[in-house]
Amino acid sequence: MRALAEFIMRGRVRAVLTTMVGIPLISPAALGLVSLRRGGNDGLMVLAWAMLPVVAAGFSGLMSPLMIGLASSHFAAVFCGALVLRSSRSWAAALVAVAATAAGGILLTAYFSGGLLNSLLEAAEASGGDQAGQLREIFGSEPLATGYLSWVSAITASLALVLGRYWQALLYNPGGFRQEFHQLRMPVPLAAVAMLVWVYCLVSSDYVFWGAVVAFPVVVAGIALIHWLVASRGWGRAPLVALYVTLVIAALPLAGFLCGLALIDSWIDIRGRTAR
Repeated sequence: MRALAEFIMRGRVRAVLTTMVGIPLISPAALGLVSLRRGGNDGLMVLAWAMLPVVAAGFSGLMSPLMIGLASSHFAAVFCGALVLRSSRSWAAALVAVAATAAGGILLTAYFSGGLLNSLLEAAEASGGDQAGQLREIFGSEPLATGYLSWVSAITASLALVLGRYWQALLYNPGGFRQEFHQLRMPVPLAAVAMLVWVYCLVSSDYVFWGAVVAFPVVVAGIALIHWLVASRGWGRAPLVALYVTLVIAALPLAGFLCGLALIDSWIDIRGRTAR
């Protein structure tokens, strides 16, 4: 990982090539690293070059408008999150920026593609099989489809930003990422509103994933709290492995618990009380 981060930071050409290759997680993380370390101008240049293959594939008909929109939303979310994190040094603000940009990009994609659900069904029908029928069963409405894709986009963009920040700390501030992530804590109003929206959206199956998008930054704060707790108690990696396995198996139920945990931490400051 360190060798790759050093390669990216040795020059603009290498950063651009790494981003243009289109490797999942690695390419957007390279964009995040450049934006975090060198600022918006260099980051914007890397973003423009990263979008060049996507735009070219769209004009040549190799990529659908839906895929272009999803890729653009992903890169834009990483870029905006990196700029916010660089200027504010606040993971809370950066995660909100990532979630908002990802959701905005997905909504724009839905608008210009004539609806995400229709686009997904058309792509499934073109590929053959019974995928279209399965999609109709999973995504019964447009809000459910857009909410789900916004949620996935926010998660993947945040992972890329985390990797970019980890690389930055590895090169220029060893141990810094771990310390700042462990101290991630949401403001009380934001955590409270996110929890209310999350509970409200659970009542409506069409908007359950939109509730998850709004609550996403607070859920990450809950994960950060558990990371801090495990590290401070010296429990090893087993609890964290169990946490992430459970997130994969039952993401939404566990997300509700993590959101509630982060709300409690925002209210009473668990780390501060433990230190005293």
